[in-house]
Amino acid sequence: MVQGEFGAPGAPAAQGIDAGNGQQAFPRSEVAAFVDFENIRYSSINSYGREPDPLAWRDKALKYGLMAVARAYADFDQHPPPVRMRLDVAGFEAQHYPAKRTSDGSGREKIQSRADLNFVIDVINTALTRPDIETFLLFTGDKDFIRLVTTLRNRLGKKVVICGVPGSVSPDLVVAAGAEDMLTFPQSADVDRQFIQAIDAYVRQLHDGFVPTQSHMSRTLWRFVDRSVLPSEHIEAKVMEFLRKGVLTKRQTINGQGQELVMTELNPNHPLVQEALPGFTGHSFEFERGLDEYADDDYDDGGYAPDEELEEEDNRGNLITPGPSRFSR
Repeated sequence: MVQGEFGAPGAPAAQGIDAGNGQQAFPRSEVAAFVDFENIRYSSINSYGREPDPLAWRDKALKYGLMAVARAYADFDQHPPPVRMRLDVAGFEAQHYPAKRTSDGSGREKIQSRADLNFVIDVINTALTRPDIETFLLFTGDKDFIRLVTTLRNRLGKKVVICGVPGSVSPDLVVAAGAEDMLTFPQSADVDRQFIQAIDAYVRQLHDGFVPTQSHMSRTLWRFVDRSVLPSEHIEAKVMEFLRKGVLTKRQTINGQGQELVMTELNPNHPLVQEALPGFTGHSFEFERGLDEYADDDYDDGGYAPDEELEEEDNRGNLITPGPSRFSR
């Protein structure tokens, strides 16, 4: 890829004089940035447990040229008010299109987004009315935009760059565009450490006879996590992230009431866990017995259920109680 004088890929050179230092200046080309906001926001939360950063979108767009057009599309009534302020600060215009709500014959509500249609129309209109804009950055991972991408690239001669959330981008969409520049989510070691310490505190306060499961942990950790560190609505996604990374592990076990459960616990061998809890060797549950000891017990399910069914069982009786810790390191 050809790098322009000021870092814009393929930026054309035009003569001029920079008044500051008397050197020859090269104006940057213009780009258009369009954000499928709901796709980016929910993918960011689900995959990384955090809100997306519009300032990072701006900085990415400025690598390619000046942002002549910068718009984000969504039903913004469905998102927290601070979201629009962050978009304003980053220079993105919030394009609000309320979702259409209808009911089917059985009375079930159906929600149909109108943002995607307007996203497509505005991208095409911009390509037709602004021939000077040669590069389009599409912040999305939705394969429904493949035809839009092929039209921009093959019929209108535009350069298209897909900027999506890693793991949530259609490979076919990237192939159609011919270029990608994925969003990055630098991990905060401090957030991870504090979240691990919160998990430790949560487990240590569980009522006698109960073990931590993923669902109970996700529902309860808000009591131990500082909202300024991680908003409560992102806790479940963070738990899932830790499971993917091996910070948390799962195993089948039996709780104090003789119920089969899938326990979710900290992995003492993971470097992050040792960094947050030096010398941690794991939580022990004295009431646990091996699954084979229960082989002859009479269970309603007649045997071992798949993991997802065990997850539904959960340890519903888990209580958070004050007082001395049951565990010690």
